[in-house]
Amino acid sequence: VRQHPRNQEAAPVMTATLAARLSPSSLNYEDRRCDRCFAEAANGEAWPQGPFPGIFAKLDSQQRRYFTDRSTSDVDPGLPPGTLHNGGRVQSAPHTIGGVDFTIRGSMDALLRFDDGSVGVVDFKSSTASPQLGDAYRPQLAAYQWALSRPASGDPEEVSVAGLLVFAPESMVDTEQGRAYLVSTTWIPVEIEDGWFENFLGRIAPLIRKPEEAPSKTDCEWCSLRARLSS
Repeated sequence: VRQHPRNQEAAPVMTATLAARLSPSSLNYEDRRCDRCFAEAANGEAWPQGPFPGIFAKLDSQQRRYFTDRSTSDVDPGLPPGTLHNGGRVQSAPHTIGGVDFTIRGSMDALLRFDDGSVGVVDFKSSTASPQLGDAYRPQLAAYQWALSRPASGDPEEVSVAGLLVFAPESMVDTEQGRAYLVSTTWIPVEIEDGWFENFLGRIAPLIRKPEEAPSKTDCEWCSLRARLSS
């Protein structure tokens, strides 16, 4: 006996969840890369890259050694009392948004531990200090905050502060050990509103699920090369 289709119960439509493991630093692509390139990279596309300049690795290690265990007042007098520590690696528990199972994994430059038990996220930058830096690196700092407050293992941290510690060479002087640069340090606090990063993940989820539909940035050379290679 064939049952009339009108009386048959519709089968549920199952949509596969796509896993995406993102590095916080990979999220600083806006205004420099395009949605299509970001989406393809999140799905495993890799392009040749030049070697990372060794001078930045040296600067990073020197900055870490200098500030480890120092008072938060050495970073900025307006910060709550506490100490600064090496950040270490972080990884968030998976969280599904828009059909994508997001995991954040990366290595932080520094972590502020305040006397009240909360923590602060710090990223070192060797650059000219400007307010625009905070906007450019908000996704990266928010990703660290997300991973600390939703860790894959261990207890969650209450993140009360996030910001950039910017180092800029100002002049060169002679010392007993040779010539040296005098550098300025500028603390740029970055406000991250509740729900901001979850909304950010919601925006990039469709890009990751369907990278071929993600819009290319105008005059993106990688997208132009991709199109020529696939034609």
